[in-house]
Amino acid sequence: MQRGWKLAAMAAVLGVAGTARAHEFICEKRIQVKGESQIPGSAPRVTKFPATLRFHYKLRNVHPTSESVAQHVEDPLLAPYGVGSPFATPMAVEVFGARDAFFELKLEKPEACQALAASDGRVDEHFDSAFQVKWPLGETQCAARVTCCEPFVDCEMACPPDDPDCVEPTPVKPDLSRNAGFFKVHEQALQQCLGSGPLDLGVAQVQSLEQALGLLWASPGLDRNGGVRSEDDSRRFELAREALVSTCNERLFGASAKRSRALDEALRTLRGGSGDEGLERLAKELRRHNEAGSREPLPGGFDAGRATPAHAASIAADPTEPRRP
Repeated sequence: MQRGWKLAAMAAVLGVAGTARAHEFICEKRIQVKGESQIPGSAPRVTKFPATLRFHYKLRNVHPTSESVAQHVEDPLLAPYGVGSPFATPMAVEVFGARDAFFELKLEKPEACQALAASDGRVDEHFDSAFQVKWPLGETQCAARVTCCEPFVDCEMACPPDDPDCVEPTPVKPDLSRNAGFFKVHEQALQQCLGSGPLDLGVAQVQSLEQALGLLWASPGLDRNGGVRSEDDSRRFELAREALVSTCNERLFGASAKRSRALDEALRTLRGGSGDEGLERLAKELRRHNEAGSREPLPGGFDAGRATPAHAASIAADPTEPRRP
């Protein structure tokens, strides 16, 4: 009896394996920005709005002798836009056969592209849309990346050709600003910023040039002894750094309402001591504002002083470590 049971079990296992071999797919996914040329092999970049993204899905049966049946197909990132499943399932595809599906998504403004970029769980300018295919005891996926322009930096708004009443908006000139790299080597400019008063950045009180330079020169991930900061401390450090730079941009060069609102939110988050939700997003937003106008010329009469990287690094004192001499 025991031997017969083992043979039956082995036959069942072999039967399942045979079923698995009877289905096999590969998939392809491509995204094109309609009306835009694209370098072959590169991710499309959305810079002009309104923009229409054209998604092309291809599902190919690569089993040499049998049809393959797709039981489940899904594009989770695009489910809120009506294309969660580009194909009706279950779907049988004959030997050497293929199926194609197309979907178009219109993005009215840069913020719509940025919302997609944020929805994949990573804080960057890209979104990776993965197409998943499952069949009996097997699955595969293919993905395509789209890069969004940065609002108020390199995005263009254009009127659709069929709207005679549309008026092309005047290009938005970015606010004058400088990034962290500028302030960490221009001691004179940084000192002028601190001349307006100390900064409460939540993780530290910045009252001196040495402390401000410490925030700009220190590693967000490591303390001065080489110890590893926690992930939450590291994110707070990075946000505090960008908040310092943004404050100096505001004090020295003025600020737009958008930059002021982002800075106010960042300071409230840092001073509130809440969890790490939003820290990475806020740091990215402030960094974008700090970089946006870095190519604009400094105003007449403003003297930033010469760059002194070696001296600036030598006097930097991390303000998050109060016992450091």
